[in-house]
Amino acid sequence: MDLFAIDSDSETYSGTSDSEDQEECEFTYSDHAQSILSSLDESIGKIDNFLTFERGFLHGDIVCPVSDPSGQLGRVVGVAMFVDLETSSGDIIKDVNSKKLSRVRSFISGDCVVMGPWIGRVIRAFDLVTVLFSDGAKCEMLLRDSEALKPIPPILFEDAPYFYYPGQRVRIVEPSVYQSATWLCGSWRPGRDDGVVSHVDVGMVHVNWITSVTNVWGDKSSSPPNIQDPKKLTLLSCFPYANWQLGDWCAVTDDHGCLWLDSGKSCIVSEAWKCDSPGHMHLENCSSGYSQTYVVSKTKSTVDILWQNGSISLGLEPQTLVPVSTLGDYDFWPGQFVLEKLAVEDSARCQRTGIVRDVDALERTVNVLWISPAGSDTVSYGRSGPTVETVSAYELVEHPDFSFCTGEVVIRSAVNIEKSEADLTNGSLASRELVTHSDFLSCIGNVLGYKDDGIEVQWANGVISKISLVQCQVQHFEIIGLDKLLDSSLESMHEENTAGDSIDMAEQEEMHHENANIALESTDCTGSLCKATAFLFPKTAFDFLTNVAASLFGTNGSPSPSSVVIDPRYQIIKMAEMQTSADELPEEKQVVELVAKIEKPNLTSEDNISKRFDVVTDCSDHHFVKESGHESVTRSWVKKVQQEWTILQNDLPDGIHVRVFEERMDLLRACIVGAAGTPYHDNLFFFDIFFPPDYPHEPPSVHYHSGGLRLNPNLYESGKVCLSLLKTWTGTGNEVWNPENSTILQLLLSLQALVLNEKPYFNEAGYDKFLGKADGEKNSITYNENAFLLSCKSMMYVLHKPPKHFEKLVKEHFACHAQCILDACEAYLGGDLVGHAHDKAYISEDGSKNCSTGFKIMLGKLLPKLAAAFSEAGIISGQ
Repeated sequence: MDLFAIDSDSETYSGTSDSEDQEECEFTYSDHAQSILSSLDESIGKIDNFLTFERGFLHGDIVCPVSDPSGQLGRVVGVAMFVDLETSSGDIIKDVNSKKLSRVRSFISGDCVVMGPWIGRVIRAFDLVTVLFSDGAKCEMLLRDSEALKPIPPILFEDAPYFYYPGQRVRIVEPSVYQSATWLCGSWRPGRDDGVVSHVDVGMVHVNWITSVTNVWGDKSSSPPNIQDPKKLTLLSCFPYANWQLGDWCAVTDDHGCLWLDSGKSCIVSEAWKCDSPGHMHLENCSSGYSQTYVVSKTKSTVDILWQNGSISLGLEPQTLVPVSTLGDYDFWPGQFVLEKLAVEDSARCQRTGIVRDVDALERTVNVLWISPAGSDTVSYGRSGPTVETVSAYELVEHPDFSFCTGEVVIRSAVNIEKSEADLTNGSLASRELVTHSDFLSCIGNVLGYKDDGIEVQWANGVISKISLVQCQVQHFEIIGLDKLLDSSLESMHEENTAGDSIDMAEQEEMHHENANIALESTDCTGSLCKATAFLFPKTAFDFLTNVAASLFGTNGSPSPSSVVIDPRYQIIKMAEMQTSADELPEEKQVVELVAKIEKPNLTSEDNISKRFDVVTDCSDHHFVKESGHESVTRSWVKKVQQEWTILQNDLPDGIHVRVFEERMDLLRACIVGAAGTPYHDNLFFFDIFFPPDYPHEPPSVHYHSGGLRLNPNLYESGKVCLSLLKTWTGTGNEVWNPENSTILQLLLSLQALVLNEKPYFNEAGYDKFLGKADGEKNSITYNENAFLLSCKSMMYVLHKPPKHFEKLVKEHFACHAQCILDACEAYLGGDLVGHAHDKAYISEDGSKNCSTGFKIMLGKLLPKLAAAFSEAGIISGQ
């Protein structure tokens, strides 16, 4: 219909005045304008209703208040949800309790299911579709392929979550479907192709079986078939009433009906409904037993929050809360089970197990109820009963065997079937075997949360029980998380695959120690050099190194004043002149001779211990000393490494020291000084570097001397260095290794500036997006505090065990910086933020002006040990 109707018939034209025409026109425009505005208001109202949907939270979600995003965190422990439901005819049913809703499909992809002792994940659910024909006949068909049954336009729901639904007109395009169909009413006859879907359910389920309870107990068994009858499966879920979202299809438990077709528009029809559709389908006796289908059009919920300080807020509006996507390593919760961290010197003392009572998130202190030493079979509260102690969050760690997330799938590793006799012996039940499906339903469940010093679990049979840590320790009753179980299985497979490699490494290690002992027992310098490298170089290399040693220490290996002052470069070149010409030598020997002619700095002496670059001998403690390939390197490789040496010798900045090895050009060791303003200030960090045979086409390998400490996201306890420049992490552009332009100096500068930086927390993959945000900056402050504590421990490790060829540098460095380090510790104990000692005006981006009490507690315990380490090294006085 046109917006403005204009009569074009000239005979109806009247000679009205312009003013009359204008009034009539305005009247017409006004009517249309009001219609347009009314439609527009209605549309805007619908858009507003859609856009005002609230943020939804689930049980276990971590949140913080909108008013204080840097404050304490909370965990969702309760959800109350009400929804508005829309019928297919557009009617709205408001404020329906979500606990009255049920799914329109019994199983969907991703569901966790149980069958007997087995746990699996649904890969696909195949529809069992009931089709009603115009003559009243009705059949039921299991559809593996959606091509066999095609929808007929008009399509009722363009964005329907399921391919088939009640009320949908369909056409059978594969005659073979009739052969497998079950006829509920009537029988098949030719030409009956079009019908209407009257009911849809799940007829068959494809399950990926994960593990079984019996496998956990030690009785290995084969998995059942992947294709299963849904009637044999039990859905494993908790809090289903809190998972509804906009657009979800559902049924109401106390209403009955079915979704049908009425004049091209879907509508809800009751059990008593009967009519003749345009297709003459009489449904008088075939429309009973169907539940009505609704669409969730709006959700309204309130949540209950357990805060870190132990308080509980009930019925909070979701708009007052903000989800927290990243949780700090030292955020604990009331009811959580923890272990205390023990230092090396405390190894003789039993590690205590405790339950968190409450947490001061700002000061990072935790009130802990200590139960018993970890691994103890008895619960001991001491003479005066349970002990509650305020400790630093930095001296606690989550209990590895009793830590579960809300909704996590768990398995009983010991079962009390008779409630009075639970005895698991050698992986089998002593009381009686579980043989029925219902028996195993009490062995698999979902964690509901922490409650009353225990963990509440809802088992697959619907029973809810509480499992306490005391019960586990006294009665040896345990539950195992499915995720942890799968992780341990993967680790076992990895260990089996690498068992052979481990044996080889052990043999090489033993061989290495034998060679080292031989070298130490020998007093002949030339002989010891050859023997120490007997398994690292071919004979041609021995010849070259013998020449070097002879030039430095004398022909017979006995050092003399005259032999020491001889220019090594002159002696090597003179010996090379007496050798056969290069053209007559094999390629390997040519390379060795080329190495001999490289200009190298003088060896380290007492007077130049702090040289930034130097050439040394003896790489026996280098991490990559057993790597092969250096025996047959190419000329281009040697020239490239020589170029790297030249760059390092000329351009090393302050804070980086490098040692290369006379006998192994493929090895290098670097020391980086932690920069001021970072949690690593004044510490020393050591890296072993290996040039592979195809260098520079492949980046070097790097190993970090961690001392078993993880004080940076890029530096692992194992020594792995995660950096895109090393191809151990993804990157683009200048972040990745470029054979044409990348150098070892670039690598060292990246470690110094990009890895050991002011805010290492954001080095973690994906965490850079939280830079400048309240929760990210809060976690960054916590990370810095812990990183400095670990850095202090690293200092003590380095003082106790300095890497070879850096012993005097370590002592010299800490002699110069020990007092500054201790002064900084005193400033931190006074409240200064880590990395900003004596800078009272500094305020972090999250608003923090002072370091936390928990950090001060730990630093107060660590500072005397650090001072004692300096004193034992002869750096400062005992006082």
